[in-house]
Amino acid sequence: MKSVLIASIVTAYIFTAQDPQQTLELQYKAYIIAQQFTPNGVADIKDRILSGKKIPRAAKQFLNKNIAWEFFAKSTLSSYWDKLNKKQKKEFTKALKQTLLKKYGKYFDANKKFSVKFSKPTEYKLLRGKQFAKVDTTISILLKELELDVDFVFVSNDNRWMLCDIYIDGISSSRNYRKALRRIFKKEGYIGVMSRLKKIYLS
Repeated sequence: MKSVLIASIVTAYIFTAQDPQQTLELQYKAYIIAQQFTPNGVADIKDRILSGKKIPRAAKQFLNKNIAWEFFAKSTLSSYWDKLNKKQKKEFTKALKQTLLKKYGKYFDANKKFSVKFSKPTEYKLLRGKQFAKVDTTISILLKELELDVDFVFVSNDNRWMLCDIYIDGISSSRNYRKALRRIFKKEGYIGVMSRLKKIYLS
């Protein structure tokens, strides 16, 4: 019940937040609350993501409403995106989503304590007719005395800010995937790309 209540509160805030920095701050606070009051819920979501099981409806809605999966998929394949038909685009987007969830799902842990600091206001930029926003964040892993500079990049989609890229210590997540998958697409085509992604998220 507590996890449902927290999810409802977070959803209400996230979907109406005007500033992406405010969005991230609210997400951080909500996650800390979840760690404290529903540690088993955090562990369950992590297990479901890593094992490929169905995740709770509230968590699924949160991910679909706040992450621009199709935009991320398109930017990952770049020029190869237009070579796909409608069904292939949908399949690739779903496979990339499952791959990324498995990659980042391991960081869900009720016992890992961290803090978040914002060094400056949100930066806004218009590029190729799209409005983007970048939030510079410093994430401190408390027990390991480790700091990471993480830049969250958002794109305005349907009058709502949605996450479309993450830079960790200056390295873009989508850029790494783009380089690797482009090479595979060039040599093995769409089938090769899908085969590689399935090996990752089904392993």
